Amino acid sequence: MPGQSNNADQFGFKWSKWVPNKCNIFMWRAYLDRLPTKTALIRRNIHVENDVCVWCEEAEESIDHIITGCSVSAGVWHGISVWCRIPEIYVFSVKDVAALHEFCAAEGHKKSLLQGIFIIASWRLWRARNEKLFSGKNSTVADIVADVKTLAFLWYKHRFKGEIVEWERWRSFDVM
Repeated sequence: MPGQSNNADQFGFKWSKWVPNKCNIFMWRAYLDRLPTKTALIRRNIHVENDVCVWCEEAEESIDHIITGCSVSAGVWHGISVWCRIPEIYVFSVKDVAALHEFCAAEGHKKSLLQGIFIIASWRLWRARNEKLFSGKNSTVADIVADVKTLAFLWYKHRFKGEIVEWERWRSFDVM
């Protein structure tokens, strides 16, 4: 209808029905650049020691850098693309990640799975950044990708009881 906007227009992406709300809310806030990255804090006149990324220490720490621009995030997206058997993922912003599932040549159920996996991967990158910044914990790319696989499996299994493939097939993304 004219004058009405859909979910994607209002929030910048279509919320995934099977991931936890905390991940959808995170993605919505990331899409709107409403997360306390170092550059966002500086923009709000909050003193931070420096504005560089805690992982690569080569660029300003913005949400786009954390999710798409850092060498750590690039490694995670590579791991996700290999696992999901899709072409190499090249994203440059959170908005690219939010729309990525639309361009993966997937249909129906697989498209929904990919959307949720991309949201979970973004959320897990943010969590790994926070663990490094506040606890000094270094998560490797392999750790983060393994967590994405496990969390996606558990959350999907919880949401769709009885409709999930077993772990061995999930690990190799043999979902169809």
